[in-house]
Amino acid sequence: MPRKDTRDRFRRLVKDPSRYLAYRGLRTALMEAGQPRSVSGGFVIFVVPAGYRAQDYELAAHDLIGADRDEWVPRSDIRLANPPRKKGKHNEAITVFGLHGLAILIARNVNEVPKDVRFAALALMFVAPPSAAHIHAARRLSGRPPISEKHALLLGRKPQNIVVAAILKRDLGAREIAVLEDLERPDIEGPSLFELPGYEEAKIWATSLRSDVARWRGGGLPWKQVGSSALLSGPPGTGKTFFASALAKALEMRLICTTVGEWQSAGHLDDSLQAMRSCFEDANDGRGAVLFIDEIDSIGTRSAKSAGDSNNHYWRIVLNDFLYLLSSLGEGVIVIGATNFPDCIDPAVKRAGRLEQHFTLKLPDKVTRAEILNYHVDGSVPLESLVEIAEDLDGKSGAALEQLVRDARRRARVEDRALELRDLRSQLPERIRYAPEAMLRLAVHEAGHALVSLAVGYATSATIEVKDSFDASATAYLGGLTYYDLTEDHLPTETTLLNRIAVAMAGMAAEAAVFGDRSAGSGGVIGSDVERASSIARRMVGSYGLGSKPVFIATVEELAEKGLPEWLEKEANEIVWGQYDRVFAMLTEELDHVVSLASDAVNHRTVRIERGRRAVAA
Repeated sequence: MPRKDTRDRFRRLVKDPSRYLAYRGLRTALMEAGQPRSVSGGFVIFVVPAGYRAQDYELAAHDLIGADRDEWVPRSDIRLANPPRKKGKHNEAITVFGLHGLAILIARNVNEVPKDVRFAALALMFVAPPSAAHIHAARRLSGRPPISEKHALLLGRKPQNIVVAAILKRDLGAREIAVLEDLERPDIEGPSLFELPGYEEAKIWATSLRSDVARWRGGGLPWKQVGSSALLSGPPGTGKTFFASALAKALEMRLICTTVGEWQSAGHLDDSLQAMRSCFEDANDGRGAVLFIDEIDSIGTRSAKSAGDSNNHYWRIVLNDFLYLLSSLGEGVIVIGATNFPDCIDPAVKRAGRLEQHFTLKLPDKVTRAEILNYHVDGSVPLESLVEIAEDLDGKSGAALEQLVRDARRRARVEDRALELRDLRSQLPERIRYAPEAMLRLAVHEAGHALVSLAVGYATSATIEVKDSFDASATAYLGGLTYYDLTEDHLPTETTLLNRIAVAMAGMAAEAAVFGDRSAGSGGVIGSDVERASSIARRMVGSYGLGSKPVFIATVEELAEKGLPEWLEKEANEIVWGQYDRVFAMLTEELDHVVSLASDAVNHRTVRIERGRRAVAA
């Protein structure tokens, strides 16, 4: 190489500490592997240190072999194993069929390189993080004063951004090193997960995860043995985003929040894929990060639709790329997906090694609501009083409860005093009491569900809860509810599926048996009694093959979109009607029992009934 070219490359290295350290790392790896500096007769693979940017090593590789990175014609002798997706073949992921002319391949982790490509290489080398000598040299070439050997050794164990910041800092003593330590700590506002009420099932997993992460950080556990990703589902307001933030705080990791909608809004297909990949790259710095992906159901599914459907082809590409990113995560990355519609997620996303844990978050019950209020008031109001307040906040999410306390504090500040119980009471929604006749109807409805569930063997016990009032500001509300201790049914049969439909229709049938007419409370929304019964019937005849003539029309997930042929829709309706007639007859025979159980529910508000036993107040 001409001396002038050598000087020019050296000047570029001196101006860019990241590129210089990458260059020194590549040279050291070559020497330790016994490889010549000029690669000939094949190619070598460099795996960069965890958390270091692969593009810095790509630039340094050009300096290593004397190639000009700024040539008009893109070179193919130095490549990234999995570069950002752009138009042009030279930016495609490496395969064994694209090795012609290759001299150096740069990979962020060894899994980016197919096994056959690894086999074909002259050498596979893992580049070490910068040594103390490299850091001393980088500061000296940058015109910075020398630092102690102790501090240089310490910096060698830090992430790339911390190392570069330390090299660029004019004076770097003990005080500045302490500041760097603080910069490395994740800056997450809010509480740790284990300080919060609720999330009980997910906390069990998170406790084990925290222990495994600590072992991994100490070098006692390989990351591949850490079960590190999960899916959260539940209605809006159940605290999915809050959970991810609190988990990151508990694990002392950075939190990276994104949504599938953000990726889509980046532009065309290539832009969306690059936005998605950038999020994973940001998380993959080797230090540990919680990557929270909301609206994950919007990623699409690999459905059995026509391969010629351009929209379906688009989503297949997006989903396949997403699955690849999930499967090739670097160490220390925990992915938390969130959705309101878990049934819309492709099964491949939930397989082992991807989002393998699934937690369903529900709106908090009365006790949990009181605990959430207690957390936000910092213990300034007696817990017993908060339990009373929580009674009138049925259906409120954790976020809504936090806002209630925030508004109550504002009211107290206006009067220049501390928060008091009356401030919380002033924020309670207006409640309208049910008339006695309406309460009895609610109780009869739930009694129908409970009695039929025990009679057909759907449950071993049932607990009825009846409300005496409702929130006038709510768009929807539950006047009554029945909880079940379900009978195990790991292999549903035609009979047990029909029993599920019967239980769903029993509330409406009980109203008809007792009052001679029915309320609208059994239908109207997704998840209602009639919708649930109809959905099961459609699955039976259109997907499970359990109709009068076995046939498969579509998967369970696709039935909601495409519906059923008219003749099968008629059969599904007849199944629902048949089960309604069945339970109406059952409850008419047990009319006195229905009314007695409903009266107990009205008087006690909560009643538990077990198979073969009398009802007792819960």
